[in-house]
Amino acid sequence: MSAIPISNGQSAFRPAKFFSPFTCAVPERLRDAVVELQHGRLHAVLPVLCLTLAANAIAMTLAVRGDLPFWQQYLPPAIIIASTLAILVMVGLRPRAEDTDHAYRQLRSATWISGALGLVAGIWCVNAFRETEQYLCVVAPVFIALSALVSANCLSVVPRASIAAMAMALGPIIVRMAFYDNIGIRAMAVILVMITLLQGNIALTRFRESVQTLDLQQKLDYLAQSDPLTQLDNRRAFMRKLEERLETGLPATVAIADLDGFKQANDTHGHHAGDAILIEVADRMKHIASTATSISRLGGDEFALLFEHGTESAIVQQELQAIRKAVSLPFVVGKAIIPISTSIGMAESPPDGVVVSDLMQAADKALYRDKAKSKTRRTLRHSVGRESFDHAPEPGLPARRQFRDA
Repeated sequence: MSAIPISNGQSAFRPAKFFSPFTCAVPERLRDAVVELQHGRLHAVLPVLCLTLAANAIAMTLAVRGDLPFWQQYLPPAIIIASTLAILVMVGLRPRAEDTDHAYRQLRSATWISGALGLVAGIWCVNAFRETEQYLCVVAPVFIALSALVSANCLSVVPRASIAAMAMALGPIIVRMAFYDNIGIRAMAVILVMITLLQGNIALTRFRESVQTLDLQQKLDYLAQSDPLTQLDNRRAFMRKLEERLETGLPATVAIADLDGFKQANDTHGHHAGDAILIEVADRMKHIASTATSISRLGGDEFALLFEHGTESAIVQQELQAIRKAVSLPFVVGKAIIPISTSIGMAESPPDGVVVSDLMQAADKALYRDKAKSKTRRTLRHSVGRESFDHAPEPGLPARRQFRDA
């Protein structure tokens, strides 16, 4: 029942560290969701990206063949091809990260790997540009630019990796081309700089939009599953959690609580007072029922609690008894002191049912039995009070004489 701040749009933000896969501040509550989204998308594109980079390395090797020394000719493409195929094998053989911390580390390593491979490709491109004939010198930059663009687009889910791949692959050749004695080559260097900046901005924008989308989605999910007045789970969320618990076959206890005297208080003091009472009841329940899996306002003045224990559990009994006492304490609304009590009905799975409808029906019946008992107790107290009043001593007459005359 973790609350999501939605009233003022403020959240606890953690700044992105330099080597973090995040490039903007991410709310702490969104960290796991963002990591899972990045990790899932990265794993989806890695196979195609690795095959594309390997094929591009082979094509560039053939395009500049014979113009470079042997080690410059084959060592860089060998490193690129071997690395991409190794990544491809690891992605295919290893399962996806089971926890977000592991996924977070993999995302960080993606930045280092993409930067390192980009640097290898960049140095290879500079050597090929310098050694090939003048009319073919732009062949290598074209191949590297294509691979850098593909990498940047595929890695845009991890912006730092996208920017690292693009900058390290194109940075060396941009510097080399910027000082070339041909104006066309220098113009090409300027275009590559503009493309790099544009692609980096696209990656950063996509990441920010992904974070904003997740933030909005989480807030909408929270609103769809919470009661707007009390901030407790609503009926839909409670039923879902109960169904999930019953599917496990493990013990579960449902307690339905109904406020006695609430309608009269609401009619007498107004809806504002009624809302204040409901909010205070919710706060008292949240403070007391610390072991409850879900505390819900089902509607009106009816609340429900879900426990992962049987009805005989001392913890359940203790917390429900504490709720009875807490709700029976007076509610102060303005200058009015309003007495409220509660009736509680419990049902346990599996004895009272193994499906949601049966368990809720059993708890509802138990609630009305408890409500009838509460009404009987109040009637008896009222009768005793009236009887005591009828037999009270008259003013000025000794009590002993009245008792004797009776």
